[in-house]
Amino acid sequence: MKNLKLLILLVSISLVSFSCGSDDDGDGGSSTGSGILVYGDTEYQLKAGVIEDYGGFEGIYNFDISLVDSRLEVVDGEAVPTNDTFSGVYFELFTSNSSDLEEGVYSFGNNVESGAYTYAEVIIDAAFDDFYDEFEINSGSFTVLDDGSSYEFEFEGTVSNGTSFSGYYTGSLLSFDYSSDSGRSATPNATKTKALFK
Repeated sequence: MKNLKLLILLVSISLVSFSCGSDDDGDGGSSTGSGILVYGDTEYQLKAGVIEDYGGFEGIYNFDISLVDSRLEVVDGEAVPTNDTFSGVYFELFTSNSSDLEEGVYSFGNNVESGAYTYAEVIIDAAFDDFYDEFEINSGSFTVLDDGSSYEFEFEGTVSNGTSFSGYYTGSLLSFDYSSDSGRSATPNATKTKALFK
């Protein structure tokens, strides 16, 4: 089980201090999309997301996805939700494609291999200066239906307390490249700081 301090992105409750490698949107830092996260009986309208490239090892490449129910801005190299509180999901995904997530279904598992995710969370009502509810995902799938300049995802599963979740997202993502940063490699069990949640 990974240390929860590594999480999505998705920018941290105190919102991580890291440098942004690139912003592929080209507009100085905005991400727009639409989608839904259903957690138990509650529905959250997803509005933005982040993709982080952590590079590869032995032909396997690590991309992290965070999706939130808030708009995002890039401020001093950080992806910052514009809402005071926000909710969302985070997935650490592995693929054999070095340039982007491959289309297809990614399944939960303990092994770092193409087509898998080894760590994921649902985050509920995160606030910048307070504790928040984070629920580790322990089963389910994350499907990439489209990638490139615009993305389309579907996801579903359960979290550690037995609650089910599901959802989808369509739209652009803020892009951060950490593939060459020291201490941020995609090696197994590496400690990483995630952009939105930690």
